[in-house]
Amino acid sequence: MSDPKTPYAKCSLLVVRVTQTQIMGDTVADGLRDQLLSLYDDTGAMHVILDMQAVTYLASTGIRPLLAMNKKVRERQGRFILCCLHDEVRGVLAATRLISSSSSAPATFETRDTVPEAVASLYS
Repeated sequence: MSDPKTPYAKCSLLVVRVTQTQIMGDTVADGLRDQLLSLYDDTGAMHVILDMQAVTYLASTGIRPLLAMNKKVRERQGRFILCCLHDEVRGVLAATRLISSSSSAPATFETRDTVPEAVASLYS
């Protein structure tokens, strides 16, 4: 039987599209973190792909929800993949060494160019 409180099917993969164009400030960052973690808990997924195509600006406070989500996903032995990053967002994450421009250097976050590439990387 399914849990009547959860309107989602349980699956091993959760794909979330961030719709805010700017992630900055404590209120926005905390709201995003709470939404991501709640959705992840509700679905029971193992892996998460975060589609950030709409995000054109990421302040340092906007990194906190990503770190919180990454921690939660790793606790379930899953993978957290960021995709569709704008150059400015990619630059912020690279400058903070949270992503790597080379595959030889370890980084906190995995990235892929598109959602289909991210999905394929999980199952290849």
